[in-house]
Amino acid sequence: MRFITLTFILLSVHASAADWPMWRCDAGRTAAGAENLPANLQLEWERVYSPRVQVWDDPLNHDLMPYDRVFEPIVLGNRMFIGFNDRDKVVALDVNSGAELWSFFTGAPVRLPPVGWQEKVYITSDDGHLYCVNAADGSLVWSFNGAPSARKALGNERLISTWPARGGPVVHGGRVYFAASIWPFMGTFLYALDAATGQVVWVNDSTGADFIKQPHSAPAFAGVAPQGALVVSGDTLLVPGGRSVPAGFDLATGVQRYFHLNDGGKGNGGSFVAAGEKYFYVHTRERGVRVYDLKTGTQGRSTMNEPVIYGNRLFDSDDSEIRELGTSEKVIWEVKADGSGDLIKSGDFLYAAGRKSLSAIALTEEPQLNWTLPIEGEVRRLLAANGKLIAVTQDGRIQAYGAGKSLGRIQSTPAKLPQPSVDAVKLAQTLLERVGEKSGYALIYGTKDLSLIDALLSESQLQITVVDPDSAKVDALRRQYDALGLQGTRITFHT
Repeated sequence: MRFITLTFILLSVHASAADWPMWRCDAGRTAAGAENLPANLQLEWERVYSPRVQVWDDPLNHDLMPYDRVFEPIVLGNRMFIGFNDRDKVVALDVNSGAELWSFFTGAPVRLPPVGWQEKVYITSDDGHLYCVNAADGSLVWSFNGAPSARKALGNERLISTWPARGGPVVHGGRVYFAASIWPFMGTFLYALDAATGQVVWVNDSTGADFIKQPHSAPAFAGVAPQGALVVSGDTLLVPGGRSVPAGFDLATGVQRYFHLNDGGKGNGGSFVAAGEKYFYVHTRERGVRVYDLKTGTQGRSTMNEPVIYGNRLFDSDDSEIRELGTSEKVIWEVKADGSGDLIKSGDFLYAAGRKSLSAIALTEEPQLNWTLPIEGEVRRLLAANGKLIAVTQDGRIQAYGAGKSLGRIQSTPAKLPQPSVDAVKLAQTLLERVGEKSGYALIYGTKDLSLIDALLSESQLQITVVDPDSAKVDALRRQYDALGLQGTRITFHT
């Protein structure tokens, strides 16, 4: 498409830095931040990781449940935090340089975006836990197991809790909310915890036994299957239901208000949920959403693309236009620009990611295209914080645009197999010959013979799980094998 070059419009000087502490900025997932970024942006640094592999591997689920499609960073002060669904960790990056500052490891993949609040970071994992760590150094403050027991299972080719925590955390009013379990027939567990202490405020563990109509209109015992980042608007907590519509709960008590599973029919639902004061918006197809009434949970007729919500104003975008929408999707204004990747508001501007460009739209009395920048990669997520416009690409890159000098690209090192002893290799080969298989899963008790473990890694394609009673040793080994690029992808350690 054709871009029009316009004179730069500076609406206000760069104000004090603001955070982007949750996925899509806040508890409502509005994608609207407060900070005015510098007028002239350039690529300061780029961090290159591997592309994400989504947990559900068929095309329909890729569309309806995109929560681990790309990295989903948050920012507190000078630190950015990103979760890894293959390496079982959250990493803190220096926003100004892209350098890795610390890593915190969990017992299974981290698939949902973390949350930042009062110098703490909250993390859910497929191990069923919610973790609270210090933003400064990644040290553990407290953890909470949302599952009813420590029982584990093979899930999505990994050893995980039978009740993985895929109801992503949200913080509001000093409480952190999350959910564990994705199968209603096994029980689902929705929690409100004191964000400072981890103490339980309330728990709802009864929704899985509801006798309700399914999307094919047949009644059955069922309930919300939490998958996606939880949302807070007013006194309502919204819990995304994976491929189904979300359920609404009373924020103060946890009592379920509505769950209209059958009303939307098959195919109307998804893990993307965002909310304003009166309505919430649920994924339908690609970047499309359908509008629902927040008070009743009933489905409306209106559809649009993933919106930016700013008070009573709505903005959305596609591959040719950025626009503001009024009631009944009436277009109030539109600007020609490519926003097919993502759209956010920060300060007095909208920022759009397209296939080959970043664009800024000045929200003046007559909104207009302010500038465009060429980009590399397919950008699927934007956020703005601490003087930076952060772009995340489909192929695993994190790019920081600011007013500073260019620092270049930081390339992650490829995985490297350890070098075991000759005797260990012979023993590993003997064991593998007896089994008659070099792929699958291996469970090893104890860490006395690391050389044999290394030999099994080099001589097979096994996914290896190692169990040891010493938690300090487990943490050290996670870091050791993570440095080789093998933690999570080939080997995991558990206490």
